[in-house]
Amino acid sequence: MRPTSFLLSATVAVALTACGGTKDPKAELAKLKADQAATQAKIADLEAKTGAGKTDSASTAVPVSVLKVAPENFAGYLEVQGRVDFDQNSTVSSRAAGTLTSVRVQRGDQVHKGQVLATVDASVLDASIAELRTRLDLARIVYEKQAGLWKQQIGTEIQYLQAKNTYEGLQRNLSTLNQQRAMYNVVAPYSGVVDNVLPKLGETVAPGSPVVQLNSGQGGKVLADVSEAYAGSIKAGDKALVAMPDLGNEEIPSTVRTVSRTISATSRTFTVELRLPADKANRLRPNMVATVRIQNYGHANATVLPVDLVQHDEENAYVLVVAREKGKAVAQKRVIKTGQTYNGKQEILSGLHTGDEVISAGYQNLNDGQTVKIS
Repeated sequence: MRPTSFLLSATVAVALTACGGTKDPKAELAKLKADQAATQAKIADLEAKTGAGKTDSASTAVPVSVLKVAPENFAGYLEVQGRVDFDQNSTVSSRAAGTLTSVRVQRGDQVHKGQVLATVDASVLDASIAELRTRLDLARIVYEKQAGLWKQQIGTEIQYLQAKNTYEGLQRNLSTLNQQRAMYNVVAPYSGVVDNVLPKLGETVAPGSPVVQLNSGQGGKVLADVSEAYAGSIKAGDKALVAMPDLGNEEIPSTVRTVSRTISATSRTFTVELRLPADKANRLRPNMVATVRIQNYGHANATVLPVDLVQHDEENAYVLVVAREKGKAVAQKRVIKTGQTYNGKQEILSGLHTGDEVISAGYQNLNDGQTVKIS
């Protein structure tokens, strides 16, 4: 037979076999799996006899990084927004109605306690005082003469007493008018710096009208409103950290001085007051915004981990630690009990001990019991 005829016959035979002798795919897959299992069993048996199956465990170990557990102080903070205030920061107001006749200070002036800052028109009252002084002078002369006559037993006692009563009554009237006259002066209640002068000369003011904004710069403090949910955990003496965005955000150690016992009906908050050291308080300005962190939890010598190392299953929280089994380092699942969380740190109440090596990198794809290599 010619080669060409032979090749043609072979091709036709293969085509006929492919078309007419198709097998069941499921049966063929089952047969192949059975052959594969038998082959693997033979390979494993031969490897056990020859030692060819032994590989270096270090080459198959998963590289990980670990974090050794060590006790440290753990603190939790409540962060709220605060504002700066002063014990002596107020608006000095007029105590009488009238026209402003003089303004004796301007912004930036240093004034002392009792200094007159402005005056209100008191011309009508001044006229009344002048009239009363005239009457008082006459009453004084009459009283002195009547007293001299009474010593000489001239005149009656009732004349002496009437002169005395008239004189003393006019003295009291003058004292009252002088007190009223003083109300027409706007006086500094304490020493400080004038921050602002509100009305202008010639304007009409009423009792209670603000005239001068005065700040002594003493008694600087920070006030913060805290939710009533923390009424049981915040108390006087608690440690705190205060930062001023306008002063570079430096955190200044402070303490809670007082805690208000009144809950606001509108905001459902209570106010806490914090004092700063004198060298820091003198940099404050009224109504400056502050960030306040009040320590409301603390645990000395606590076990603390980064919060992202703690994993959870359906029942428990756990971490992966490095354990030694037959001389090999393996990953071990360790069930833990967690406590407070703050600033990316998780407090661990139980399940870990000092010196335990918690896997901190490479744990995402690890399984319990898998060989690891510490890098």
